[in-house]
Amino acid sequence: MKTLALSLLTLLTLTAMGAAESPYEPLVVVDPRKPVVRSAEALALAADVNRLRAQAGLPRVALDDVLSRAALAHARDMAQRRFFGHETPDGTSLPDRLGAVGFHWRLAAENIALDEDERHASAALAKSAPHRANILNPRVRKIGVAALSVGVDAALYVEDFAL
Repeated sequence: MKTLALSLLTLLTLTAMGAAESPYEPLVVVDPRKPVVRSAEALALAADVNRLRAQAGLPRVALDDVLSRAALAHARDMAQRRFFGHETPDGTSLPDRLGAVGFHWRLAAENIALDEDERHASAALAKSAPHRANILNPRVRKIGVAALSVGVDAALYVEDFAL
């Protein structure tokens, strides 16, 4: 099946000094359903990241439960408020979300995708230069992932990276 949508082409690399602005778009799902967490797909997403990093000669990133909580909260928020973006309609950004879960970071980046399944989302993120740059950033050491089904052949995928 074809990709429903590729994630925003926003490379979000943050420092303690501030965040890059990120637009959001309405979340449009042809056949919406009640959101359902796809835990196995989230783990597969993290495994795909580590496979790409290994192929590039980079160290693995460790799956972090707190980062994953932030990623899932963002996916749920996008589904509930029907938006797609790194920044929420009220201006909440990745640093805000990480602070809300008590995660302390020096560098953070995020990839988001809306796609039919993990395989397609992972492939789309890997082919997109800004998203691939996040995946292959040699400075990141941790990853949080989320996969949330939002409709027939539609799921939100979030990868949060941090140092």
